[in-house]
Amino acid sequence: MRLRLAPLACILASAACFDDGGVIAGPVGDPGTGSPGEATGGSTGGLPTSTSTSPPTSTGDTTGPTGDEPGCPDVTSPDCPCPPGQVLKDSVCVHETCAADTCHGHGVCAEGPDGVTCACDEGFTGGRCDGRGADFYSRTLLMPGLADPDIYKEHDDLFLLTGTGSSLTLPIYESTDLLEFHEKKIYDPAALDPAHDYCYIWAPDLTRHDGAYHLYFSAHRVASGAACPPGAAQDVATFHTSAPTLDLEFGVPELIHDGTPWPRTRIASGCPPEGCSRAIRIDAAAFDDGAERWLFYVWFQGGNNISSFPFSNPDAVTHHAGPALFAVQPFEEQINEAPDVFARAGKHYLSFSTGFFNSQYAMFHVVSDAVGDLTRSRAVRRHSVPIRTSADILVETHGHNSIVERRGEFFNVFHVGSFDGGGNLTDRSTHKQRIAFKPDGSIHGLNFVDLRWPRLPGHEYSLDVVTRDGGVYGPCIADALLGSATSVRFAGICPSAGDVRVAKSDVAAFRLYYSDDGIWQDPVEQPYDGFSDQLFLPIPGGTAAAVELHWNEKVTGTEYSLDVRRTDDTWVAPCAGESVLGTDISYVFTGACPTAGNNVALQDVKELRICSAVGNDWANAICASVPYDGVQGFVDVSIP
Repeated sequence: MRLRLAPLACILASAACFDDGGVIAGPVGDPGTGSPGEATGGSTGGLPTSTSTSPPTSTGDTTGPTGDEPGCPDVTSPDCPCPPGQVLKDSVCVHETCAADTCHGHGVCAEGPDGVTCACDEGFTGGRCDGRGADFYSRTLLMPGLADPDIYKEHDDLFLLTGTGSSLTLPIYESTDLLEFHEKKIYDPAALDPAHDYCYIWAPDLTRHDGAYHLYFSAHRVASGAACPPGAAQDVATFHTSAPTLDLEFGVPELIHDGTPWPRTRIASGCPPEGCSRAIRIDAAAFDDGAERWLFYVWFQGGNNISSFPFSNPDAVTHHAGPALFAVQPFEEQINEAPDVFARAGKHYLSFSTGFFNSQYAMFHVVSDAVGDLTRSRAVRRHSVPIRTSADILVETHGHNSIVERRGEFFNVFHVGSFDGGGNLTDRSTHKQRIAFKPDGSIHGLNFVDLRWPRLPGHEYSLDVVTRDGGVYGPCIADALLGSATSVRFAGICPSAGDVRVAKSDVAAFRLYYSDDGIWQDPVEQPYDGFSDQLFLPIPGGTAAAVELHWNEKVTGTEYSLDVRRTDDTWVAPCAGESVLGTDISYVFTGACPTAGNNVALQDVKELRICSAVGNDWANAICASVPYDGVQGFVDVSIP
């Protein structure tokens, strides 16, 4: 344990300043309550303690219209002009009828004798839904015991949710608010198909096209009464059925493209003559981009791989991800599966999961302008990380997600895998969490925050977490783990506080202690917004040990290069060339210039420049630069 100075009030006064373990505990609100080396909170070893420092959790919260609204500057005037749709009552402009913007696009408007009221969507507050609550980015449990979820939007106030349930049938649930779901239908294919039985039914996809509802699902199919699952001669395959109305009276499952050389349902094990990618095995997902309808699916060869085809031309197969055709990382365990595609602001997104469902399961995404360009030839961005204890035991994984939009807000619906104390999977349940987008259109990480701070020579560091309810977990990551490091990834768990779980949406601030003599006081505290996946904690007098650069992705295959401008206005160009950066869109610069073969102290850098070129055409490179102060730990570059 590292020594920490007690607050003066404790030194002068009181044995009450000591907790059960003999660790000095400061008064409420004292920054010293976050102890590097041991967790505060008495014998509980990590319960939150009070703090007086907590950023606000809600902004713009109002209880309704006031006399200061536009169009009514002086409510004392009897002829106060009110905006359209409002009338003057008791010297205040109030809505009498619902208008398009009455609830600011985040709720449902209703008219009554006393004016209008708004039923706000989840996360929004105020009489007109113009504020954000503390739960805005929180995770919500939608359906216990449901895995591999898929969510379909009929309209902004009607949603259908399905997923893996009993493995013999498919449950379908209904919701009007994306919060409460009720059973609508149970689809039992064996009850409709007198010739066959089905088992291991999982990973459904529900969509609507040409007025009909389409359901795809993975399953083993055997003759009626036969053993299921079957022997090695058969493998899992994907089936399709449809229903003409929202009653969802689905029919007998059908084979997809049976008898063709196209991607198709293949019940027999192994690969068809045209290649393994022509066997639609699991995780089908239909997507309509407005001009073309696509079917994404997973096939087996050296692991799990993702491909798609347009319905108008099934022979035109695009390969998106997987070890058969792309390089994958060891933690992916040769598995790329569970594709889901959505569109936003002119961009398309492919989300997929990697790793075994009971192991390293996690979510990633690729962004592009066109559906056919959503491949691992572009940047693969991490969306979630498995949560592990200080003993490296799995406690939570996330995956097989489906994205849904409601009134301009996007939500990730995914299953969470829960593990026991031995790291064994015990449950998978469906949750929902709001998505936050970055300026370049990519998505902030679901459950992690990368933290960086300046270096002070000879110092070590310890990190506390300040929660939105005013508590503190301290230390969350102690100096025994951080040492002299100047960066860490917070992944929703405090290994130095008894492995207590703290969702990043519940974090109001990160508090960093630093010491070179075993005395820990006067920390820096940086407010946190609850969704960002990067945060810099400035330390007075500190200098950067490294700077993490990020830039926007250009067309597929674009390569990048880093140039550095010194304070004397001379350039090292390239510092890290295309042979180093390749098609990556991030780089941690420590001062070393591997292409130039020299070093530039970060404190001697005044400008950082990223250049881009297609087809090695560096004569026509497009570049963008940003100033650098020798302190910041993160720098974003926007290439035109």
